[in-house]
Amino acid sequence: MAIWDQPAQKFGVPNKDGEKILSANSSKCPNCGQNLFFDSNHGALTCKHCGGLFDPATLGKVGSFGLENPERAYDGTIELSSEDESRQEIVCNACGAEVITDKNTASTVCVFCGSPAVITRRLSREFKPDRIIPFKIDKAKAMSLFEEHCKTIEHLPKSYASKKTFEKFSALYVPTWVVSTDVEVDVAGHGHMGKSVDDMYRENYKQDGENYSQMAWGKAFFRLKNVPFDGEKHIADRLIAAAEPFDYDEMVPFKSEYLQGYVAEKYDQLPVDMTDKIYRRLDKYALQICDKITFGYDAFTTSSDISTTRYNNQSITYVLLPVWFMTIEYDGIKYQYIVNGQTGKVSGEFPYAKGWETMERAGRKVQIGTITINEGARKILYALPAVALFILRFFGNSSRLTARLLVWMFQDPLATLLVGLLIGALLYAGIEVFPKMLMRKQKVTIQNLSKASNHDMAPAPSAEEYFDTRAKVFAYETNNKFASLENGWSYGDRERFDFKTAAPDAEEHELGKDATEFQKQGAARDMLS
Repeated sequence: MAIWDQPAQKFGVPNKDGEKILSANSSKCPNCGQNLFFDSNHGALTCKHCGGLFDPATLGKVGSFGLENPERAYDGTIELSSEDESRQEIVCNACGAEVITDKNTASTVCVFCGSPAVITRRLSREFKPDRIIPFKIDKAKAMSLFEEHCKTIEHLPKSYASKKTFEKFSALYVPTWVVSTDVEVDVAGHGHMGKSVDDMYRENYKQDGENYSQMAWGKAFFRLKNVPFDGEKHIADRLIAAAEPFDYDEMVPFKSEYLQGYVAEKYDQLPVDMTDKIYRRLDKYALQICDKITFGYDAFTTSSDISTTRYNNQSITYVLLPVWFMTIEYDGIKYQYIVNGQTGKVSGEFPYAKGWETMERAGRKVQIGTITINEGARKILYALPAVALFILRFFGNSSRLTARLLVWMFQDPLATLLVGLLIGALLYAGIEVFPKMLMRKQKVTIQNLSKASNHDMAPAPSAEEYFDTRAKVFAYETNNKFASLENGWSYGDRERFDFKTAAPDAEEHELGKDATEFQKQGAARDMLS
């Protein structure tokens, strides 16, 4: 629930935390004249229309939530703009969805639930997005792309996909908050050298000078760019994420002409409502990038529970993103689908024909079983040196066998040499080569298991999609060795690390007095907290 949707308490009456709550009628926003609400989590009066934050004592502005063009309510105190006079609001009485369109675009059913219980009314608030990505794909193309996608899905019910079904596609602009930010990470984790990169070796065998793991700490600095967060509740977050990425180079300033013939949903969540969701996704991307930085080890595993993130120089833009949206009800279940109106990417979950889902699950169980066998085989191979030592001791304790072996070696030195080379090659292969091959095979199996079935919704894009390659990246280890990276490292390029012996720790950043609450919450946080 948005903080302004919470019922106002009686003016002057302390809440459960002992703080006095200002009623909706006691204070007005200095920016737009709308009602202000006090939120104890943020310690400020908040305006739901323009996103302003204000000191309860002085009504002095203490920040905002990143809206470049704050919206205001048409409550009689503000004149309806000429652009908004050409628009109308369509409201569904069944699911509560609200979309905005031009007056020439009629709607007889709800875009989201298909209900005919829709009404048309004059706008209740300004409609002022900052940017928009215009549609590049028309309905015929979207239907064709969806039909082609359905043909690639095995074991889809025959009656599910039909051209009559595809006609349900509606063009929709999704209200989205696009976030860019600098990221600073205090990285903590384990550096692995030699065979210790294999978890089976680490768990079962002792460390030595070449094979060991140790705690490591480091710093990493980079920038994430144009990470989108949808600001509405009627489309699942996972569905929107599966339709990503969008090409933000094609983003243009919003003009009313782009809305003609289309509908755009009104946002019902501001960034402050999604603070935790936003920072958790950014944390996930920060973790993915840190896992790519090895700090000079053969492998490095980041420990998210003891790593911390700091976000600086955030920028937030209100953007309308184009999608073709459709809901299909099948066998009592509603399935939602999106075709990216810019790239044509199809996203959504698809049902199975009867019995096939069970068979696919059985196949995945078999793959999981191969991982257990693989781990057991690596454990046995790593034990070969101990087995060889046991055999040598057995021969050493048997004087008769030892004597026979020495006689044979003396009589046939060439065969002795060949057998020795063969045994050495087998031991080397068993100890060094085969475990690495099995470990690579296990990684491939795990990757295959982690991949979504084509019946499932595609995963959200990885950090690589939102990593700003134009920003300088700096990373170094802060304990024993000291590695600095100074030459514009690109994502995943490990060859450009320049290891040195000394460099000062980065200076801590101090937030200014005008920092927003959104910025404050990103100033220093436990990763994935």
